Amino acid sequence: MCFNATASFVGAGIVLTAGVGSLALVRDKRQIPFATLPLIFGLHQFMEGVTWLKLDNQARHGEVQCLTGYDVHLWVLIAWALFPLIVPWSVWFMERDPRRRKLLLIPSWVGTILFVYMMYQVLQPAIQVSVNGGNLDYVLPGFSPGILAYPYVFATCIAPAMSSYRYVVMVGVGNFIAMTIAAWMNVNDYASIWCTFAAFLSIIIFLHFWHERRVEGRTPTGSPPRDPVGAT
Repeated sequence: MCFNATASFVGAGIVLTAGVGSLALVRDKRQIPFATLPLIFGLHQFMEGVTWLKLDNQARHGEVQCLTGYDVHLWVLIAWALFPLIVPWSVWFMERDPRRRKLLLIPSWVGTILFVYMMYQVLQPAIQVSVNGGNLDYVLPGFSPGILAYPYVFATCIAPAMSSYRYVVMVGVGNFIAMTIAAWMNVNDYASIWCTFAAFLSIIIFLHFWHERRVEGRTPTGSPPRDPVGAT
């Protein structure tokens, strides 16, 4: 998490558990990408915990709390490049309604374009992270988060909100609320704060698969596949 190493590791454990549970409930291979999201979030939180340990060690030795390197670049890659790519495509991949699948291609390709652009940004050597007001502040030179927030929100929030599955819609709405709260709390530490909130949306992802298994268990043998449109 953005607050300290202990919180990051505890959060990672909770989210990773949700990820394992989600994968265990999967019965359709098209759901696997969406079910892996909690595992990616959990790994992301674990990486931030390691970053906190390194920064705390610098503080104990009287050094300036500032880091750079491959692990910092990897954190930024996951947060700003991978999430806008995998979130919309994972929703599209498991969507059964043809009309919604066509519409979901729009945020999915927006996320793909953003992924390509952010991959270029991640290759810049000057990326660093420091402690700012008790939170982690990731700095990307030449990066304009205010402008890129629009395609990012479109890919990571609007795409899930377009789903025909109730809990997936909740992920999109919850993600938008998390982004809004993070921006209100601190603009400089926005990415780290949002990723903390968004990670716990993984619990909703687990609830989605748990709900689908319950519905599947109530469906009589030989019945046609349930239409997810308007599913509750």
